Amino acid sequence: MIQFLYHDGIQKEIAAIKKRRLPNIEQDFNSIERLCQVQFDPNNPRQVIAPTKLHRIKQNDVWVLWKIELAVRNTNLKPNQWPRLWFVVRGATIVFLCIASHIDNYNDEEKNNLALSRLSDYF
Repeated sequence: MIQFLYHDGIQKEIAAIKKRRLPNIEQDFNSIERLCQVQFDPNNPRQVIAPTKLHRIKQNDVWVLWKIELAVRNTNLKPNQWPRLWFVVRGATIVFLCIASHIDNYNDEEKNNLALSRLSDYF
């Protein structure tokens, strides 16, 4: 069974996104957790997330940092407007590190660096 952890920083980012535009974002996290259970199963991984939606950012011998488009339901957002979610996989542990919305006009490189800095809190 995969263990899911949430960095303190992402908890604040989720709350801010929830207030602004996506009140049901926590339900969308439940969906992504179910997909990750299958995609990153350490014993029997199966591809259930489309390669165009999942992007490997960086890896080493211990962990892999990923970015995914978080599908959000019950909104009028187009898929290219969905929030991006950075997370790290290490064995049977997945840590959600940060999230950014198109509303924030975020910089990919800055978010990659933020995710890497938050990753160091765990591994």
